[in-house]
Amino acid sequence: MKKTRLIFSLLAAMALVSCKKPASYGELRVNIGYSVNGKALITDSLCYCNEAGNEFKITEIQWFISKMELQDERGKWVTLESHFFYIDTNIPESQTLEIKSIPIGKYKTLRFVFGLDEEYNRTGLFTDPPESEMFWPDLLGGGYHYMKLNGKFLDAEGRLLPLAIHLGIGQNEDHSQFYQNYFTVELPIDFSITETSENQLDLTMIIDNWFRNPNLFDFNEYGSHIMQNQAAQQALKENGNDVFVIQNIKNQSNMNITKNDILKGFNSLMQKAAPKPHFWTWKSLKERMSSPIGTKENRQAV
Repeated sequence: MKKTRLIFSLLAAMALVSCKKPASYGELRVNIGYSVNGKALITDSLCYCNEAGNEFKITEIQWFISKMELQDERGKWVTLESHFFYIDTNIPESQTLEIKSIPIGKYKTLRFVFGLDEEYNRTGLFTDPPESEMFWPDLLGGGYHYMKLNGKFLDAEGRLLPLAIHLGIGQNEDHSQFYQNYFTVELPIDFSITETSENQLDLTMIIDNWFRNPNLFDFNEYGSHIMQNQAAQQALKENGNDVFVIQNIKNQSNMNITKNDILKGFNSLMQKAAPKPHFWTWKSLKERMSSPIGTKENRQAV
């Protein structure tokens, strides 16, 4: 009797496991954009002025985003499958982040690390360009740049000088102490991941915010190059608090309509307009279409 009960219990457990509904997943596309003064970025044009009065232009932006997560309605964080992305204004395809295998459901927060944290920011992580070209000298802490924002600006004497907003690990003057300057971004969203929709978010970097809040960033004060200037690195890190925004959310249906859905809709519509029973059916229509037009059978049917 005990043996029978044990067998029954095992069979019941197996049935529960086999009947458990498999998890469903969707995909997410994150479109990267850039704005200055409320408008889309124009590169290679000396048309911008920050709040310190510096006239400048931007030629390219190269940066890392890592450890992207979504928080669901219950407060649980879901780590997305790609651990980091390299984004480059010179590489159009890098401006779209394709993320797969996200559990379907509703999400309320997007979180990511700007740059690379200690877990990933190790010299030698990347062996091929363009990522390998983001290296940060070992003397300055090693690893990789978080961002290269390159361009030019007019200094106080009207000279056009290089602008190199390069963020990474900071250090003191004798390189005996290093500082981590990456930061975490959390953005509220009201967004659902579904299996049958093209789920999209537009993530925008507001470039002018790097230079104004809470620290007024004057290019004349900090100079053209800031890799060894921890004060400049810290100021930009603090200014990063409102650099990123979600500007658009889309859930566009893929229109995954099956053949049965089409047949049901067709038959339902045609039955309402049918001059006699079974005249407008998928089967009869196919027969009429396959017969030569004007045959005796077709004229009689009409």
